[in-house]
Amino acid sequence: MGSKVALYLNTIRRMRPSMVISRLRGVRTVSNRMLEGAHPVRALRIALPELDLDKEYLGRFDVDGLLEGDFLLINEHHEVDLCVWSVPDASHLWNFNLHYFEYGIALAARYRETGERRWLECFKRLVSSWMRACPYHGGDAWHPYTISLRLVNWLVAIDLFDGALERDQSFFAAMCESMYLQYRHLLINQETHLRANHYWENVKTLVIMAAVFDEKDVLDHSLRWLSEQLDEQILPDGVHFERSLMYHKLMIEGMLRLWHVSQGMRFKLPAKFLPMVELMLDAMASLERGMGKTPFFNDSADGVSKTCDQLRVAGSRLLGYEVDDSKAAFPDAGYYKLYQGPIAVMFDAGVPGPSYMLGHAHCDCLSFELSFDGVPIIVNSGTYAYQSELRPYFRSTAAHNTVMVDGVEQLECWGEHRVARGYDDCMVEAFGKGHIAASFRDYQGNYLRREIRLSDSRLDIEDTCSLSAKRTAELAAWLHFRPGTSYAIVDDRIRVSAGGAGECVEVYPGGVHSMGDRPVSSEFSVLGMAPSIELCSSGGGKLCCQVTIGTR
Repeated sequence: MGSKVALYLNTIRRMRPSMVISRLRGVRTVSNRMLEGAHPVRALRIALPELDLDKEYLGRFDVDGLLEGDFLLINEHHEVDLCVWSVPDASHLWNFNLHYFEYGIALAARYRETGERRWLECFKRLVSSWMRACPYHGGDAWHPYTISLRLVNWLVAIDLFDGALERDQSFFAAMCESMYLQYRHLLINQETHLRANHYWENVKTLVIMAAVFDEKDVLDHSLRWLSEQLDEQILPDGVHFERSLMYHKLMIEGMLRLWHVSQGMRFKLPAKFLPMVELMLDAMASLERGMGKTPFFNDSADGVSKTCDQLRVAGSRLLGYEVDDSKAAFPDAGYYKLYQGPIAVMFDAGVPGPSYMLGHAHCDCLSFELSFDGVPIIVNSGTYAYQSELRPYFRSTAAHNTVMVDGVEQLECWGEHRVARGYDDCMVEAFGKGHIAASFRDYQGNYLRREIRLSDSRLDIEDTCSLSAKRTAELAAWLHFRPGTSYAIVDDRIRVSAGGAGECVEVYPGGVHSMGDRPVSSEFSVLGMAPSIELCSSGGGKLCCQVTIGTR
C-alpha cells in the first residue's frame, strides 16, 4: 500500500474536474426571500402497497420501541434523545438512517392497520421534535442525501395516513414549510461532487418535490437532470453502473415511485424512462434468479433495498410488465450467469464501477457465488458496515471467492469509500453454456486468468498467472461458505455440509490449503463466522480446484 499522499493523488486523479470544483464550493444556504409566502403540498399518491405495506419490510422496524424513543435501524437498537437527534455511540451510517425517517412509514402502516391514534401521535411527535432539534442547516439532518430520502419517506407516510395528518392544520402547515426549506436546500446543494447513487437520489427527489410544490421551472430542470442520469447510471445491459445489486434495487424502487407520481400528477417523464426501468427489472430478476438472496458483489447486503420479489410485483401492477429473468450475460456490467439443473452461479468479470466513483467497490473481480436450489452455498463475505475496523477486510480480495498473486490486492481500497490504484485490462475471453474464462491485469502488472466450467454437478476452477517480472508466483484463492455450514477433511477432499438444508459440497483442492472460519455478513450490522478455504500454490503460476455439489 502506498503512502497517504500517493493514495490521495491516485484517488483524486480518478475524479472528474467538475467533482473537484463542486467539492471545493462549500455549502450554500437558502435566502429568506425564497421562503416568503405559503408553500402548500399538493395531494399526491406516492405509496406503493407492494413495497410499503409488505410485512417482511415492515418487520425491519420496531414500532413499539419508537413509542419509548428506542430506534431499531440497520439491525441495531439505540435510544435517541429527541432534544438532539444524534447518537454519538452509533455509527455515522446509523445516524444517517435516523434522519432518513423510514420508520415513519412503519408507523403509518400500523395506524392504517389498527386505526389507533398513538401511532399517528408518535409520528407527529417525532417530526415536531426533529424540526425543533435540527434547525437549518447543520449536521447529518441537512446532508443532501438524508434530505433526499427523508422527504420521500415523509410523503409516503402522509399518503398512508390518508388525511389524518392534514386534519391537524398547524402541525401540517409547519411540516410543509419544513419540507419546502429542505427541498430548496437540496436544490442548491446537490451532490455533484459524489455523483452516483447519491446524486440519483437528489435528482429523483427534486422531480417529486417540484411537482408537489407545483414549481414548473424546477420540475423542467430536474427532468433534464433525470434524463442525463438515466444515461449515465444505467448501463446498456440494464445494470446500475456501480455494480451493486443493492443499489440497483434501490434505484428501481425510486423509478417505480417516479412513474407512480408522474401518472397521478400528470407530468411526462423522458420517453426512455419506461424502457429503462423494464431493462433494470430484467437485469435484477436474471441476476438474482436461483441465488436466493442479494448477490454480494461490491457493497451489497440484504435488508436495505426492497426484495426482488417485492419489486417484481410492484412493477407488474404499475407498469403491466412481466420481467424476463432468462438473461445470462451482462457484458457492460461484467456479470454472467451459469446454470446446471438446480445449480446457479453468478460470476464477476468486469470493472469495479465508474472510474470516477468507486466508493462502493470491492476486490471481487473473477469472484463467483453459487447456490443450490435457491439456497446460497458459496458466497462472498458481504459488507457489514461502512464505519468499522472490519471495513478493509470486507472490501479485500481475501473476503471474496477470487484469486490474487503475490499478495497484490485488486484495488487499493482505503478510508471508508476510497480507491487509489486498481486493476485494468479486464476482459472476458470465452463465455458459453456452463463455461466462462476471464482475465485482468493488477496494478503491479501481473496478469491473472480464471476459467470455470459447470457440468455434471461439478464446478472446475483453474487460475493461472504471468508476472510482470521473472520470479516465483504465489497464487492464493478463497472459497467462502454461508453461515451455518460445517466441514470435515476426508482424505484428499473437504466435505462441507450446508446446515440443515440438505446440500453437500465436496472440494478437491489442487494445492496447499487451509481451512478455518472467517467473518461474514448478510445484512448491515450482522456479523457472523463461516467456514472458508484458502488455497495456495507456490511456483508454476497455476492453481486448480474442483467443487462437486449434491445432497446428502
